[in-house]
Amino acid sequence: MKGVTLDHQERAIVYDILNEVSRKENCDVLDLPPLSDSIDPEALDTLATENTVEIQFEYLSYTISIENGMVTVSQ
Repeated sequence: MKGVTLDHQERAIVYDILNEVSRKENCDVLDLPPLSDSIDPEALDTLATENTVEIQFEYLSYTISIENGMVTVSQ
């Protein structure tokens, strides 16, 4: 499984996720289904700021992992 790791720097982590998935899908972010179909984006942003929390969920055909503020998108 090949993944990409992104830094979370003063942005909502959901933007990092959507931007990376749209890059992998070769489409505009607005063409993706809502992230809220998979997870609560506000709760995700809140939890992702905790350095001790590890989060993993599925979005489209990707596994999204967040650990220590780093996002990994893999397929």
